[in-house]
Amino acid sequence: MNEPVKPSEQAHLQRKRDQVKGFKRWVKRLRILLALVTVVLAVYIFMSYAIYTVPGEYRPTSNKIQSPISDVQPGDTLVLLNLNLWREPRLGDIVIYDHPDPKDGAPRQLIGRVAGLPGETVQRAGPTMQVGERLPLAVGFPLGQDVQINDGDVIPEGRYLVVTDTDAIAYADSRDFGYIERRAMQKKVIFNLAFILGQRQSGPPEPATNAE
Repeated sequence: MNEPVKPSEQAHLQRKRDQVKGFKRWVKRLRILLALVTVVLAVYIFMSYAIYTVPGEYRPTSNKIQSPISDVQPGDTLVLLNLNLWREPRLGDIVIYDHPDPKDGAPRQLIGRVAGLPGETVQRAGPTMQVGERLPLAVGFPLGQDVQINDGDVIPEGRYLVVTDTDAIAYADSRDFGYIERRAMQKKVIFNLAFILGQRQSGPPEPATNAE
């Protein structure tokens, strides 16, 4: 005959069962929490980031300027970050923004670099322009009667000076249509995958040689 289980042993077994049940409940809650975190993270990444490949093909042996922004060349694959209510453009950011007046086949979006922030003063520095006390930019200062940027301008609140890195390629920027509204800035470049993906190599283009 089986001996009856003592009350103390029954209590011990019951505590063990309760501990196992409690552990299972915590595991279930942890799984639910991890699932929720995964969903929230996926939604955040989907809403915040994008992958974009610049149209065209990078030519490593070309001595010609191929892009208005030195860090971004044709064929590069970029990681973009959406600019929303809590993300403000910063000085030096490469931004994608809406063309103020996309007529006659002009692209609906442009790329440029933030060179001036709201409240800063833009002034002429010889043939180029200077913002605040920083070094002059590498692009020319606009001249003429209908220019959008004038010597001594204070960049209005909610607008930014967005220009190219070079004048060696014809490309529109703030000098053509004025300071860019914050709401027109959609995304900014946070990482260039071109070197990782082997789309181009670091270093200046190789000099072109004439065939004998």
